[in-house]
Amino acid sequence: MTPLEPDASGQLILGDGCLDVFGLPGDPLDAAVARLRAGVQPTTEDIAMLTEAARTAQRAFAEIDAANAVLDSASSRSEDLVATLDDSLHRRVRTEIPPLLGALRVQAAHVERSEAIRTVANRILSDDEPDEPITLKPVPALTSGLLPRVPSVYDDAEEPVNDLADAGERQERLERVRQRVRRERVQRVAAHLITLAEEIVDRAFTDARFTRAVLDEMDRAYTLWCACLDEG
Repeated sequence: MTPLEPDASGQLILGDGCLDVFGLPGDPLDAAVARLRAGVQPTTEDIAMLTEAARTAQRAFAEIDAANAVLDSASSRSEDLVATLDDSLHRRVRTEIPPLLGALRVQAAHVERSEAIRTVANRILSDDEPDEPITLKPVPALTSGLLPRVPSVYDDAEEPVNDLADAGERQERLERVRQRVRRERVQRVAAHLITLAEEIVDRAFTDARFTRAVLDEMDRAYTLWCACLDEG
């Protein structure tokens, strides 16, 4: 049997027979433990097998501890990223947004790799079957059509215009409304971005499929946010 070892990327690789160390009925390790419990003097092979099993378990527990540390670090760093994202959106500095979205993706990828290692470690320790993937929670999508519509000069075209002063007043009123709606559209998309970011951070990125779907929606929402800014 080969002990648990990391590959070049730091992930765990199970050597041939590594899973046989734990929990399989009638395996050599069970037999060795049974002999020890019966008071039989362990053989050299028994000692080597038990030592290897203990080291494998130690490594698995260490990987679980490391995965917990990754989650703590990702949560802390990502809370700061969300706060910075909120500030950048409030200040409407569009060039600051893509690096922040990229940083969230980096954190998500780091957690996904770490959680894959945790799954292997738990499999070694408990011999449990992997959990069935849960149904993916739908990610709310925001489109321009779901935002308040910017009023057009044609909305009240049928209302009579008495003179140039009346027409000028109507135009000023329309422009005030248009500006208000444009601000609301920008704010609605910004709020959508923050809500999405907070949701994956609250989940600590542990639902990889949901996290990827949310990050994709955040990319689309950023494009929509920029389009709303360009409306004036």
